[in-house]
Amino acid sequence: MVNGNGTVDIDMTCPTLPLKPLPEPPAKVEFDNEKLGLDWNYIQAPVENNFSLTERKGFLRLKGAAETISTNKASTFVGRRLKDHYFTATTQLDFDPKNENEEAGLILLNNGSHFDILVSKKGNDRILTVKLQFGQTVYTSKAYTLKPGSVKLRVNGDKTTFTFSFAQGNDEFTPVETADAKFLATETVGFFTGIYVGLYATGNGKTSEADADFDWMEYLKN
Repeated sequence: MVNGNGTVDIDMTCPTLPLKPLPEPPAKVEFDNEKLGLDWNYIQAPVENNFSLTERKGFLRLKGAAETISTNKASTFVGRRLKDHYFTATTQLDFDPKNENEEAGLILLNNGSHFDILVSKKGNDRILTVKLQFGQTVYTSKAYTLKPGSVKLRVNGDKTTFTFSFAQGNDEFTPVETADAKFLATETVGFFTGIYVGLYATGNGKTSEADADFDWMEYLKN
């Protein structure tokens, strides 16, 4: 019986459990620990063999599952809730796909709809594109051919839009695509989790042969 009479008043005065505020997670996660913090979430129960912080020291290694992000099954994804309208999220990815079905990158996700900046393969080239998937509608940006080596992936949010960009080495960031934020809003796609920003890898129907190694991820409130 709630409150002895089954009702809840607008204002309630009652004892509480001791308060113990949790520390804010670091802005930049270097993936040096053997576990991710509690602010990181998965889609469904994760396939543990697809995630490793020990196979390559100082990196988060993701093994692309056959499942894609849109299936809402146990795909290879790990992310943190997006908490700010104005933000910058950046990661550094070391990924050399072996087949054209393999991809990995930085993602904004809400209830199966997602915006990705990703590395994949086309012919003999390693390419970077932005993919926007809203329901059954999929848009893919112009492709940029990448040089050998790691690539930094970035998404900036300014309340109404998301802007995706990339850089290699000491180069400046190159903008690739800007998307309307309303297409990932809970008011549009439904559900209750809100938007996540995270890291993913997939083989798009097949298990990936190449591992995706993320060196770090940084999230800054602007």
